[in-house]
Amino acid sequence: MDEMQELYRPNDYPPPIKEAMRAMPALATEIANRWMLGWPKRVKALIEASEFLRALKEQEEAERRAYSDSGNRHLARHEIAELYGLSDSPPTL
Repeated sequence: MDEMQELYRPNDYPPPIKEAMRAMPALATEIANRWMLGWPKRVKALIEASEFLRALKEQEEAERRAYSDSGNRHLARHEIAELYGLSDSPPTL
């Protein structure tokens, strides 16, 4: 990805979370956007419980490891996600 992806509904995130996300890889923004598009109530609950950044970092690291595994180059992203047991949705509290 050549340019930084825009954060979907940025006003739903407190400034400290937005600032922390700027320092994270672009994949983190992609995950946050997917979560906010599909599960906004869960995202808001994670933010309110101060668990959002932890969950986002864990998901980003897991997806980065899975997608960067050279043995998976022949697979589509959704196939890699299934192989590694990755969820599209944010965790529940």
